[in-house]
Amino acid sequence: MLTGQKVDFSYKGAEYTGTFISSSDEAITVKLGSGYNITLNIDSFKVIKEYPPEFRENNSEREINSKCGKDGICILTTGGTIGSSVDYKTGAVKPVKDISYLYNFVNNIDTFKLYHENIENMLSENVDAGKWLTFARKARDAMKKGNSVIIFHGTDTMQYSASALSFMFEEQTSPIIFTGSQRSSDRPSSDAFLNIEGSIHFASMEMGEIGISMHSGTSDDSVSLYRGTRTRKMHTSSRDAFISIGESPMAIYSNGKVSQESNIKKPSENIVLKDRLDENAGLVYFYPGMRGEDFYNLSYNKKAVIIMGTGLGHVSSEILDVIKKLSRETAFFMTSQCIYGNVNMNVYSTGRDLLHAGVIPLGNMLAETALVKAMFILGNYPDDLNKLMKTNMRGELEEIIR
Repeated sequence: MLTGQKVDFSYKGAEYTGTFISSSDEAITVKLGSGYNITLNIDSFKVIKEYPPEFRENNSEREINSKCGKDGICILTTGGTIGSSVDYKTGAVKPVKDISYLYNFVNNIDTFKLYHENIENMLSENVDAGKWLTFARKARDAMKKGNSVIIFHGTDTMQYSASALSFMFEEQTSPIIFTGSQRSSDRPSSDAFLNIEGSIHFASMEMGEIGISMHSGTSDDSVSLYRGTRTRKMHTSSRDAFISIGESPMAIYSNGKVSQESNIKKPSENIVLKDRLDENAGLVYFYPGMRGEDFYNLSYNKKAVIIMGTGLGHVSSEILDVIKKLSRETAFFMTSQCIYGNVNMNVYSTGRDLLHAGVIPLGNMLAETALVKAMFILGNYPDDLNKLMKTNMRGELEEIIR
């Protein structure tokens, strides 16, 4: 048998169907239909039927167009778990280029006109500002043809990418929906298909901004649409890892229907893409005992530094001295290590000292969003950096804190 070949077999009197993975002189490993792998004593293993190597259960003859056409939904794949499957030769997860399997697993998918274009197959930790520009330009090209856009992305850095495109698109004609999965599509517990199903429906909305489509809870019953600039990954592996901070989801998908939950920006008639980013910005997480020298090395020669301070927005006096030295060349902005609530630097003397040193508080803006926003403003409106960092541009600042 070949690796990946389907087989009917018996083992100790019971019959099973599975996929052959590997064997030795004493044992054989098979992936069961449940998705779990088992290793069996080869002396008790008996083959009943071997299927042709090219056989794939539920194999669909449908194919997704490999380039984005007109007036449909263009799926751009960039890698990540959602675009990967297990390589049974090595046990590792590898990217897949053909996503036609979606037609077998996503409900009502035939009612949508889908295109697929593979941009890259990368781990999300390798995404950088250059990749964000590529994603944005590909999305712009797809929208110019009348398409909505879905971007398959690794979950670990998806909030950065969604924020980056949120700022770069000042106007857009269609939704751009990021989606991912915590488990690859070939796992029985995969969350990929419902996330994709939700993203397809969200992409059909009257919407002119960027969202993230992921499970609402741990069950396969609903998907939430979160605003790109207000979303955070809060769990390493749970299906409901993503939530909106300080606001409700923009929409919920459940039982084949979308319900809009909050205000959503309407589509524009034109596309305005500001595709310049200045990477000369940094993000520094302050901790008790942090040496001034370390803070200096992380901040020196940066045009903008986002500080994740304690509580209401504080750092030690040693760090304050460094800020005073660098503030002529570097703009410092304060966010909080607390996920919820506002920065308020008028309560304690430390905060007031930071204000006098020129540090600008950023309200309840998420630190990761603030970093990407600084890159965008430095690249496009550098003379207005301080003013625009305090301005609500893409829903990144919320006035009401829950």
